[in-house]
Amino acid sequence: SESKVACAVCSICITIVLLIIFLISIGTVEPIEYGIVYNSISKKVDIENVYQGGWYLIGPVSSFYTFPSTLVNMDFSDFPDAISKPLDVKDNDGQEIKLSFSLQYKLNKEDVGRLYAEFQKGYEITFVSYIDSIVRKVVGEFDSNAFWQNRQ
Repeated sequence: SESKVACAVCSICITIVLLIIFLISIGTVEPIEYGIVYNSISKKVDIENVYQGGWYLIGPVSSFYTFPSTLVNMDFSDFPDAISKPLDVKDNDGQEIKLSFSLQYKLNKEDVGRLYAEFQKGYEITFVSYIDSIVRKVVGEFDSNAFWQNRQ
């Protein structure tokens, strides 16, 4: 009788431990995100498999790095949550122009792994730098009159 009680207690403990391991093995990706799996033991990221919103069994030592799957606004303005201040640029006459603008981007699911491999989580900093460079180049091709007369 005592061995049956000990066996029952042991079975309950094992069941509880297995349940806890199972529960901490579940990872979630929000419906508006993509996710890639990061293993905290090996410190490796699986960039081949990109997950969409849902619950996944990924293991007790893994978690998701997430990325937005919806349109993301990037504001170059004086707004408090803007990603960058307005750009101070020069046209081809050397006239200074202060540009405030917004744009949107959307990550492609099939490119998320490659994006992480190249930039980790700092990809937006690269986007800002690239946008800054392109805007400066294009603005430099026009004179100040073009900005006032050739608007669409």
